[in-house]
Amino acid sequence: MGKNLQISIARTAHLVLVILVTLCMACPLFADESVTAIKGGDLYTITSGIIKNGTILIEDGKISRIGQNIEIPKKAKVINARGKIVMPGLVAATAEVGMTGSGSKIADSLDPFHYHASLALASGITTVYVSSGRPSGSNPIGGTNAVIKPTYGDLDNMLLKESVAQNAGLSSWMGKTSFMQNLRKAQAYLQKLEEYTRNKDQKKLQELKKPSGVDTYIRLLKRELPARLRARTAAEILDIVELIDEFGMRVIIEDAVEAWIVAEEIAKHDIRLIITPREKRRPNENISGPSGSTLENAAILKKAGVKFAIVPTSPSFATWGIAGRDLMALPMEAAFAVSGGLDEQTALEAITINAAEIIGVADRVGSLQVGKDADIIILDGHPFHHKTFVELTLINGKILYEKSKSPYFSHITHND
Repeated sequence: MGKNLQISIARTAHLVLVILVTLCMACPLFADESVTAIKGGDLYTITSGIIKNGTILIEDGKISRIGQNIEIPKKAKVINARGKIVMPGLVAATAEVGMTGSGSKIADSLDPFHYHASLALASGITTVYVSSGRPSGSNPIGGTNAVIKPTYGDLDNMLLKESVAQNAGLSSWMGKTSFMQNLRKAQAYLQKLEEYTRNKDQKKLQELKKPSGVDTYIRLLKRELPARLRARTAAEILDIVELIDEFGMRVIIEDAVEAWIVAEEIAKHDIRLIITPREKRRPNENISGPSGSTLENAAILKKAGVKFAIVPTSPSFATWGIAGRDLMALPMEAAFAVSGGLDEQTALEAITINAAEIIGVADRVGSLQVGKDADIIILDGHPFHHKTFVELTLINGKILYEKSKSPYFSHITHND
């Protein structure tokens, strides 16, 4: 009888202990300080204008509230941004960041301790498109790609999305021919598949065999992924327009130096572009029509209704050579587009929300909106001023860079 009483007392004590622990966890005194507030800055939301003296609340790595006169929880960690500009982290639509070696998957070659990742944070870049391998020779399809975040020292949160486009190369006659032949094979297969399915012809469905090597082309035809192509001249761009007319694919064009010449056709076919305003190309003296590069490329494309991302001349970070042409100069590249006649708002979109849309992650990053990842930068001046520095960089709501502690820039002031 005494033994049973001891067991009963022990069980009661355990139950009381569980209740007490539960109550303590629910009590504000023991609450988890999981809310961060950025207060007092001018919020460049990109998609909803500028909010003066605004506040952003961050919970679980996401933006939970944004606006003016927002009540900040008592236990929140507060970042004072008064007198500063707060905006979404920059998005590089082409980059060489955070990777080492190569492999069949980007995830297998990520390096969270690469110094490029730390320089990306110092530059305010929080999202980048990276690729490994390219099409070569007669093989028009090749390589792999992904969108990553430069979460220095944190491998688990680097990969945002793998395989967001299909790299394709049409620079050689053989490559272009092979690309079109495979597209036509895939197109014929899909047409037969649709016909037999519509007619409920089970026998022919069973007999229908998919041609080998067309899986990627089927995805392109179904518009599951865009084809990512390089085309510098107007003639090369018009060749891609013909492909779209025949196959209806989604297309991203890189290095579109002469896009300004055929801007209307690009807009008509809803082609997305990645451009470098400062890129130079001499006019072709052998043709009578317009050719070559112009600083007005971006402004002309905007007027035509074309969506584009802006990248600098170098997709990596250089610690030697000519300064101002690598990824650290991403905002300056957009500023050059402004000097060519582009409005500032579109220039900002070209390195944030439009770039995010082009690389397929605009649902997560690229603007300050409730529900999006809290990838945020705080600047000490206008984004396009050459003396502006990034003071803080947050990814998923965590501070990953502070200028005051940076071995690169902590010693530099506006008086220098």
